[in-house]
Amino acid sequence: MPASIFGDRFLGRREPAWHRLGEVFNEPLTMTQAVERAKIDFSIDKHPAYAHIENEDGSVDVVPTGNFAVVREPVDDDPIHRILSIVGKEWTPIQTKTLAKMLDPITEKYPVETIGALGYGEQIFMTLDAGESKIAGEDHNLYYLVTDHRTGVGSLQMAFTPVRVVCQNTLTSGLSSAKVNVRLTHTRNIEKDAEWFMGLFGKMTSAKETVIPMMDSLATVKIESKDVERVLTSAYPDASKPRRLSISNQITSDDVPKEVWTNLLLDRKDLVEEWERRQDRVKAIRSGAKDRFHVFNEEHSNLANTPWAIWQAVVETEDYRKGHKDSSTALFGMRAETKARAFQTAYSFVK
Repeated sequence: MPASIFGDRFLGRREPAWHRLGEVFNEPLTMTQAVERAKIDFSIDKHPAYAHIENEDGSVDVVPTGNFAVVREPVDDDPIHRILSIVGKEWTPIQTKTLAKMLDPITEKYPVETIGALGYGEQIFMTLDAGESKIAGEDHNLYYLVTDHRTGVGSLQMAFTPVRVVCQNTLTSGLSSAKVNVRLTHTRNIEKDAEWFMGLFGKMTSAKETVIPMMDSLATVKIESKDVERVLTSAYPDASKPRRLSISNQITSDDVPKEVWTNLLLDRKDLVEEWERRQDRVKAIRSGAKDRFHVFNEEHSNLANTPWAIWQAVVETEDYRKGHKDSSTALFGMRAETKARAFQTAYSFVK
């Protein structure tokens, strides 16, 4: 799924919190007003998917696949019916307008901060302002993130993400440990289940009170070099071996004809080189994060060599390394998952 903003569909209060895109607003907005203003009020629907099979005589058979296409209606800057994903028959959409209406009463307490859409509309996201707090002695703005995936494998999700005032990097927390993550699957009951948002936001308030002390505790203990390596390895696991390489390594010259074996050796060479490139990339990112850790230690001697310091290094690496421009994966996606893994491991030293 593309991680870029869909056109200019990004709206930020006062100034964009983590993008320099879209429109800035200053006045309070309900979620319905924000959805309309950000132009993410387009509808999506589910339609049967068919396979067109051409026969030898030139005729074409149209065969139902049993699956369904999630289709977005045409919009001004993409004036076609856009297929967002292929899903099963149980998958049920929820319209952004419907979700916005449910969230309208909540925006009286938690103002709309940012809102936007990714790709061609296969993911929409909203953040609500949850106030301010100090974590590890630094000022943080606190946000609740609401995002809906229309990819067939995602869910309607809420998460908690503090943002450091000093540099505006997003500290997406380790969601399962923090018990802040809420996922609603796209079943036939999605609209009924989504009504839980009203009660869930009340629970999120107490969850916020739990998460902040958890984050703060990362600054209370010291860690050793081996612990730093453990956090980095959890955040950036060793590169996976290409599947074809794993399979080819099990084949010997006795298993196949000589010609096939020669081609296999050539193919294996390319695959080994690909794997080595993957390994080098992981090592380079780990090394960059470790450098940030040392810089953080120098700049914040009172927090040096703590779980907080190494987690900060991973967070800043993911928020600022090459490829982040116009990307939302630091909030949800691979970069957010990397930060969450680092949080889990860093917090294990406190527990």
